[in-house]
Amino acid sequence: MGIFMVTVWYPMHKGLDIAKIYLKQPRELPYVAKWRVFNTPAGKDGMKKYHLIYTERGKAEEVALELNKYFVPFATEIEGFHIQVENLMGVSDSYKIVGMEWK
Repeated sequence: MGIFMVTVWYPMHKGLDIAKIYLKQPRELPYVAKWRVFNTPAGKDGMKKYHLIYTERGKAEEVALELNKYFVPFATEIEGFHIQVENLMGVSDSYKIVGMEWK
């Protein structure tokens, strides 16, 4: 299973515009097993959302393409919208890389 963490920032006064775009987006994407979103104020940077996206095993590349398509309307329609996509690895998997086991 792959895990992506997508972090987005946008100005506070764009919150309603952001919400309208989210409501138009699909509720499910191919090969996404679970998708959770968390919001928090980001101080002078406005608002921040964390998207934790779990993919089906072996489908991270396909999900990455779908995520890019998903977030295009935000990036093109919302001034001040910023995005960062990170591919996460579980601690037990990182231990395997160096020949160790996390128990």
